[in-house]
Amino acid sequence: MESSQSGSGGTEGGGVMDNVQKAIDDLRTAGEKATGDVRSNIDAAVARLRDASSEASKQATDQVSSWRSTLEEATEDVRKELAKLAVRAQGSVESLDEVAQEVDERRKSLSEEG
Repeated sequence: MESSQSGSGGTEGGGVMDNVQKAIDDLRTAGEKATGDVRSNIDAAVARLRDASSEASKQATDQVSSWRSTLEEATEDVRKELAKLAVRAQGSVESLDEVAQEVDERRKSLSEEG
């Protein structure tokens, strides 16, 4: 599902990344008003959050790449079953709307090819 990779990484991923960025911004604001050890601790916390966020993003990208590779090697029947599982795993109407849009775009692409 290519479109879920654009922008913030999808609906739920964007929410997590937005929250992490907000936490970093809040810490930065607090750090600007702090002095001494408090400021150093806040700066260190910001650095740890950035590192953790970067590592989580890398792991998510690696996992998606692995899944994509697996799907490319799978039979048509396996792909259909995995797609059904992916639809059932969605936890919001917004997520289902994104999946539906992706299906519509793929259907259009296949129709144009055929």
